[in-house]
Amino acid sequence: MANPPSNGVDSDEDVEFEDVPFQPAQPQQPSTNGSSDLPSEHAGPVSTNIPWVPSLRVPPQREAPFPSGSNAEVQLRGRLSTAIDRINFRQMKAQMGMDTSNTQPGFSRYTCIQQLADDIEGTADMLWESATPSIQVEGLITLAGILERSLGTYPFDPEPTLTILNKLDYFFIALMQGEHPLSHVRLPGANPDRPFVTQTQKVRIRSIAESTRTNLFSMMPQSQDDEDEDENGDGEYDDWEEPEMPPWMMQATRIYERVLMLLGD
Repeated sequence: MANPPSNGVDSDEDVEFEDVPFQPAQPQQPSTNGSSDLPSEHAGPVSTNIPWVPSLRVPPQREAPFPSGSNAEVQLRGRLSTAIDRINFRQMKAQMGMDTSNTQPGFSRYTCIQQLADDIEGTADMLWESATPSIQVEGLITLAGILERSLGTYPFDPEPTLTILNKLDYFFIALMQGEHPLSHVRLPGANPDRPFVTQTQKVRIRSIAESTRTNLFSMMPQSQDDEDEDENGDGEYDDWEEPEMPPWMMQATRIYERVLMLLGD
């Protein structure tokens, strides 16, 4: 599920999404001692080391792409250009760390990665709904590039960052394969003889994916194993204990995994 927009950020109109179940909840085992299964103050620590999986909501597409040169295609290009200009403007202000007293609503600087991710996701969903690859591919490449260049502006926040990267990964792989990312149904207008994504675009997508991985890995909290070792009074160090892996770490290792696997050759 896409994260809800933060306070102070304009949200797009509600869109009906396809329900996509991911991991069904595991049934709880019945208690054998008649006591409640709820944790109590006397129970041991509850493990939080459960792998986190980002939700994915994919809006339904049109049944056919917009005809080339049609008014609908021109309007889509205009909406995309306006959305990208707005994202770039807010991101520029975030990098400068400034706003003016007369800033228009919806044009204030981003204050966290969640706000940037919300705008990128809304624009990516608009492109996906259009089912028009002549605009989708270039638009998504532009959005992915903005995100890659903007990561260092904000403190590392795993959930919104990995959620939007997961969606972009799915969208890119769907357009390259000509299949819906979840149902694997052929996309409107898909033709094996005329792929949606050109070889030049694939090179650009791969470059963005690799740069994003590098930038994000450099931002993640680093291990402090050496600093955490405490020397005791005898001049010896306490036994080292392996730190608990954050719930999001497994997902972080899969940034653009699908794209890079497909373009690995």
